[in-house]
Amino acid sequence: SASNSASQMAASGVSFSNIAPRPTNSLRLVNPPTIQPIAAPVQQRPPAAAMLGQLTANGLPLPPAPSNLPHHPPVQADNADANLMPFYDVLEAIMPPTSLQITNLTQRAQEQHCVFYLTLQQVNQVTMNRYINDSTNRIEYPVQVQLRCLKIQPGPQSDVFPTGVSCRVNKQPVTLPAVIPTNKPNAEPQRPGRPINLTPLCRLSPKTPNLLQMGYNYDSTASYCVQICLVRALTPVDLIDRIRDRGIRAADFTRTMIREKLSPSDCELAVTELVASLKCPLGKMRMSTPMRSEACSHVQCFDAYSYLAMNAKKPVWKCPFCDQPSPYGQLYIDAYFQEVLSSPTSSELERLQFLPDGSWSAAVDRDSADHPAADSGAAAKSTASDPSAASASATAAAGSETQNGRAAAATVNHFDLTESDDELTDGDGAAVAAAATPAAAANAVASPSNAQEPQQPQPPPPAPAAPRPSEPIVISLDSSDDDNN
Repeated sequence: SASNSASQMAASGVSFSNIAPRPTNSLRLVNPPTIQPIAAPVQQRPPAAAMLGQLTANGLPLPPAPSNLPHHPPVQADNADANLMPFYDVLEAIMPPTSLQITNLTQRAQEQHCVFYLTLQQVNQVTMNRYINDSTNRIEYPVQVQLRCLKIQPGPQSDVFPTGVSCRVNKQPVTLPAVIPTNKPNAEPQRPGRPINLTPLCRLSPKTPNLLQMGYNYDSTASYCVQICLVRALTPVDLIDRIRDRGIRAADFTRTMIREKLSPSDCELAVTELVASLKCPLGKMRMSTPMRSEACSHVQCFDAYSYLAMNAKKPVWKCPFCDQPSPYGQLYIDAYFQEVLSSPTSSELERLQFLPDGSWSAAVDRDSADHPAADSGAAAKSTASDPSAASASATAAAGSETQNGRAAAATVNHFDLTESDDELTDGDGAAVAAAATPAAAANAVASPSNAQEPQQPQPPPPAPAAPRPSEPIVISLDSSDDDNN
């Protein structure tokens, strides 16, 4: 077989001289690679966005728990809408909207932890603008780290808190708005939605993390998220300057409104008198910056500072006169009332009366009920000087006491009208009962036909002492002979 294979190789032209000899050692030596020292892993700084889940012993968050909600839902807050949230200018987002996940389905109470950092620039903005308030001796932060709680819904969202909400920053409790009282049965307490200032509880350092702990109840009908922003707080004076920069409504606009309201019309109800006050109904003080909303159809204005300061504490945004929605974006300053307030003739006025041509004058106070004591005193003087006016003054005093609701509480001085049964008799000879109230006495005085003239003239009794102005006066029937004629 070997000879056959050799003859075949020779026939094919292959010779053994062309085959290289096999080396004695088939293992080829290779130079060993240089071993580089393994460096210790550098701990990367967590991103600025919050990370969900529980914290480990060294303070680093674990991966978030699985949930159907997105980690950062595309929710837009109302902080960009000047009509609803005008008191803050958003400077920068510290933590984007982060969903409040349902981490434990076995219980209703849920809790979630978020970690956020402040950059060096953000820390400088907060620290360089703070100051100490001399009146309260507290540190004020014009630039704030603000927390917003929103619903996960499309479109701009207002602040709303879930039920059972609680908040802690760096293990310190956060002061939340007070619970809204309700009389509905089985209703859970709800807090009004407002931005929360976290600046006093934050660690103002770019290297130190801040821990946010949110507690809330599970809600199957709504989902919520939290957002942290760096904002600049604005005062009512700042907002008034911005309204003034938008433009002041011309005085001719208000004059046209006055002419239209006082012009004669064919309808049954026509305005014959138009009066306005220079005092704001909110602060009960004279207006300094008259303001009105575009939704208002009345001429009366309110003070801009009082209105904005009230909405800064409790956002209502409704006109104090017509109760129409009056957001910040619809407010304007009235130049007509500015001219009236700056006029020297109106420095002592409180009310104005508008004329049909659009001008104004001092309002005439026709309400006599504003000075009941003076009216009563005048009635007492006229009664003492003129006995014939006793019935009219007594009737007026009784009517005044009845209208003011003080008839039961006032002390009334009565004169005895039943000294003898023969003095007052009716047509059948029956005795007339004594008057128990000032009105009854006045009616008895006003009807002389029910009383008979005395048989013998009697001298008039001495005039009684002048009573107090607030007490009604009752005059006896036997003053003189001429009174009943």
